[in-house]
Parts: sequence; structure tokens; C-alpha cells
Amino acid sequence: MTKPKKKENRIIFLFFTFIFLSLSIASVNADISKCKKFDIKCKTKKFIDDTKSFQKIKLQEGKNQLKDSKEKILKGLPKSN
Repeated sequence: MTKPKKKENRIIFLFFTFIFLSLSIASVNADISKCKKFDIKCKTKKFIDDTKSFQKIKLQEGKNQLKDSKEKILKGLPKSN
């Protein structure tokens, strides 16, 4: 390649790199900010994340309750010899 062609390719590469980095930084900042009033995408993502975390908590509570119930039932049964 000739020198002008290399310079042109380098400028294009730097331009696309700058665009890519600025978009990736913008997406990181989007998660930190609160949802706006009519931002359907943000509110849907927040609702799904809240639902997943609630389900994880309640699943663990359900497992603990089943374990406790099982122990109570086993204690209440008469032992047969």
C-alpha cells in the first residue's frame, strides 16, 4: 500500500474505534440511570430483573420450608422396630 492509503485506512480505523468505544460506554451508563416515564424497554428490563431476583429468593425460602417440614414429619412419626 502507498502512504496515503495507509493514512486513510488508519483514520477510518480510529474513527470506527472511537464510535465503538463511545457506544459501549453509553450502554454501561444506561444501566445506572433510572427509567424514564415512557421508556418501555428500560421498564421491561427492570421488571424482568426484579422478577428473577424475587423468584430466586422465594425458591430458596421454599426449599428451606420443605426441609423444615420434612424434619418435623420425620420427628413426629413413631419409630418402628
